[in-house]
Amino acid sequence: MQRAEAELVRLRARPANMGAALTEALGMVLRGQGPPPGVAEAAALIARAVEAHAASFPPGGEPDYHDHHHQAEATLVMGWLCAEALRLGQIDPGHAVAGILAMAGHDLQHDGSIPPPGTLEARSAALTAALAAQAGLDQTVQDQIRQVILATDPSRAAAGLDEDSMLCRLAREADVFASLTPELGWRLSQAFGREVRAAGGNAAPPPGSFAGRLQWLRAQRPMTEAARNLGLEAGVAAQLAAMAGLGDGDPEAGARRLDAMPPGEALAHYRTALAAAV
Repeated sequence: MQRAEAELVRLRARPANMGAALTEALGMVLRGQGPPPGVAEAAALIARAVEAHAASFPPGGEPDYHDHHHQAEATLVMGWLCAEALRLGQIDPGHAVAGILAMAGHDLQHDGSIPPPGTLEARSAALTAALAAQAGLDQTVQDQIRQVILATDPSRAAAGLDEDSMLCRLAREADVFASLTPELGWRLSQAFGREVRAAGGNAAPPPGSFAGRLQWLRAQRPMTEAARNLGLEAGVAAQLAAMAGLGDGDPEAGARRLDAMPPGEALAHYRTALAAAV
């Protein structure tokens, strides 16, 4: 987890690059083999569409959380997870390729708004599948892309839909992987909180609070073996243990204590507790 988080932090220090993320992720699952017909074309079309949407905002105007960086890192993480699932024999290369293309387009044209559940995912799924069709990928691959993107709708995940699809489970984990890391994840919780407020949302507890993060960490469903092997489960457990340690064994008390402190002081205490919990 620490190595994975460090890599994501390093990439966020640079301009987001969807084309590079796609190339790296596909390379992990193709393992030296050339991409199937149409895949390179589809990857290029999706990358250009993501880049064009990011460029449609004024400088600094992308959504605070669902921005170009999020889309690129979710794509890269999908490569990590699919490569591990391939090693475990849980998916085949064709599914892995479709999953990576899906993650590249999973938030295509996300504008930071909060429409009815599934609205943004349905739009992204339709757009990405259409680009896959334009590149000549067959209906089966288009359907896989559509299914994976629809599965990233948090309301579907909460309802247990697509639980039998390993690819959908990996996609949901790729979508939130960076947000579940201990240090970068806290920054992303803050970003998501700002995005929700900008859209007029009023979640309780606020996503950018320690209470909100605790609630979200506890809401995570059982993880795939691939995610566990990448340290995701252990990273979440360490964060829960840190909050519990600050609350004399009660994570809710720990979160309340942190939220009552000035932000800088709270983060310093949290980092100390987290270092002890790892």
